[in-house]
Amino acid sequence: MKLNVGSGKIRMNGYTNIDIEPSHEPDICADVLTLDFTNVEVIYLCHSFEHFAYYEDALKALKLFYKWLKSDGVLRLAVPNLELAVKAYCQGGDLKFLYGGDFKGYYHNDTAGERLNFFVKAWNHQHCYDYQTLKLLLEEAGFTRIGKRNANESLIEGFNHDRFISESLYIEATR
Repeated sequence: MKLNVGSGKIRMNGYTNIDIEPSHEPDICADVLTLDFTNVEVIYLCHSFEHFAYYEDALKALKLFYKWLKSDGVLRLAVPNLELAVKAYCQGGDLKFLYGGDFKGYYHNDTAGERLNFFVKAWNHQHCYDYQTLKLLLEEAGFTRIGKRNANESLIEGFNHDRFISESLYIEATR
């Protein structure tokens, strides 16, 4: 079994698509923290993990995922890359690479500061992660084999589902 958690409107073939929003028409419409699975091969979250309340719900979710995965099962997380955005801001970048130069979001004056704030706070993000923070949280949940990945580079055979490539941090952890 493969799970696409926080699937939104993106349905992945071969995966059980899970989302809390009924209008997204997932295979399972529920709060993932209330579910239970066993012997899962892959759990994928693309820009949904940052919506778990930090620290308690985020850790609870990771502990559940660890429990659900079979031995050598893979958890793949794609989250907004806080380190990338902050470095670009501190180096004087305009941060237009995050969403594209034409994206206006909710900016008033379209400054780098507004773009950084939007990146961190948009779409009800509860927490934005850098690699070190997320790695420590994964370790606390029980994962030991944790690594940063490039877009669509994966331990998951044939994986090519990554989106939001210019702004994402990709991490995989195995049980």
